[in-house]
Amino acid sequence: MLMPAAASHGDLRVGREQKLIRAAVERATHRDLVELDVRTSATMGDLLDGITRFRPHVADFSGHGSQDRVGFDQDVDDFNEGLAVTAGAFARAIKATDEPPLPVLLNSCHSAAQIDDLVDGVVPFAIGMSDEIGDVDAMTYAAQFHAAVAEGQSIASAHASGRAAIELAGMDDHELPTLAWTAGVDPGATKLVRMPD
Repeated sequence: MLMPAAASHGDLRVGREQKLIRAAVERATHRDLVELDVRTSATMGDLLDGITRFRPHVADFSGHGSQDRVGFDQDVDDFNEGLAVTAGAFARAIKATDEPPLPVLLNSCHSAAQIDDLVDGVVPFAIGMSDEIGDVDAMTYAAQFHAAVAEGQSIASAHASGRAAIELAGMDDHELPTLAWTAGVDPGATKLVRMPD
């Protein structure tokens, strides 16, 4: 799992989210089959390096986003506003490898507007948020989604489990995580972690 996170404004708890995901995966039954590549203060260079060298089965971006942008850090020491990358540029970066990830999770506000383009020739599955999502809701969804994946659950079940975790915690944003997929694939039959035969 490639996990780039960026919060150049310092107002998101992406480090906490990555810590929760790591802990959830480490508690999972199939934890030995899951490798995490965590990239904090992620730049576009980190994304390209992770996609081409690490070749993840899952890419999970956490940070600021919008209907048509994904926010990355800039590789500079001075305070900066970060870099707002277009959805198209982000999709082309994800596709710039012989082995793109199967799902891409955009754990950022309003990112569901980008997922149909991602499943149109880039990746088979994509998840985004249909509106502004609270930090705790986003962290809860991501940690439970990855825990369920590491337990050998299908993408559809992991998605449902993440949404249920938000609702069970008494939070209101459980309907915001949105799953899209390419025609001809079944998120209910696709498992990312399987025990070796």
